[in-house]
Amino acid sequence: MGDMREVFDGMRQHNRVRNAKNLGSADPSGWTIHTKYHWSRDLNGKRLDYWPSKNKFQYDDRIMCGHVSVFIRKRSSIEER
Repeated sequence: MGDMREVFDGMRQHNRVRNAKNLGSADPSGWTIHTKYHWSRDLNGKRLDYWPSKNKFQYDDRIMCGHVSVFIRKRSSIEER
């Protein structure tokens, strides 16, 4: 049982470090900041919710992970066509 606790403690520590790194590298410009962990903005008339610590976002009832800036850039270029 002790070995599993060490594994889970290591996983929790890894997640804390990753979340702090994600928060530190997130760019708040253009976002409405509701809390440190939840931001939103309008994109093409729809709400885009973003959780920077998890690098997760929701748009048009779909939850996705990854680079929200790339997602925004792609969606913006689609609307300009």
